[in-house]
Amino acid sequence: MTNHCCKIGKTIDKYHLQESVIGGDLNDSLKARWLGQNEFPETATRPLTHWFNQKILKKVYSEHGRKAIETQLESDLEALNSDDEVTRGAIIDDLADDGIDGEELLDDFAKRSTMYRHLTQCLEAEKNTESDSDSNWEEDKIEYARDTMQKNVADVLRSLERKGELPNGTEAEIQTPIILSCPECSTQTRFSRAKKRGYICADHSDTDGDIQADDIDGDDGRETKTTANPS
Repeated sequence: MTNHCCKIGKTIDKYHLQESVIGGDLNDSLKARWLGQNEFPETATRPLTHWFNQKILKKVYSEHGRKAIETQLESDLEALNSDDEVTRGAIIDDLADDGIDGEELLDDFAKRSTMYRHLTQCLEAEKNTESDSDSNWEEDKIEYARDTMQKNVADVLRSLERKGELPNGTEAEIQTPIILSCPECSTQTRFSRAKKRGYICADHSDTDGDIQADDIDGDDGRETKTTANPS
């Protein structure tokens, strides 16, 4: 059995993608694009993951005689990743007509956190975190931590279900919000919202002007809004 570095390594081997780029190997291309080397613009993990998944789709389409033009690939990839079950189901049925297993493709597609782990651990790529790049490496770190937590919780749920201690535990939806607490008061807010607004707590922020503070209401993580300095 071939040893693979991670899911992405296994996928590259499964779909024979290693030499799917002109003039080199796919892993070299992934690393160069992420770091902005070899005349490639520096690419964040989200668009890089999208590019990789499109490579998978293109290879499968070519093998099954399905049109693999860029616009079609883009449209079908968007449909496969859609949150809308009807849209996703329609493209899966359409692929099935050409002998393509859409569910298998979805399982093999890389996630942003998986791509980050492949780049930093398998390929040992390292970015200069002090640069002024807009590559969003901070969000990659958060995504990786969240993905790891979800996998660990899923493992625990499977174990508890097998022991009979938590029946149907594996059917639960696992949510891993990153919650930030104000060091001066009880105000809490989600990381994504704090980053977007530029502050955690309205009452203890250096931000001038009218701002809103989001508090966590109860244990379920629901956000409620209160307004500071109402006009």
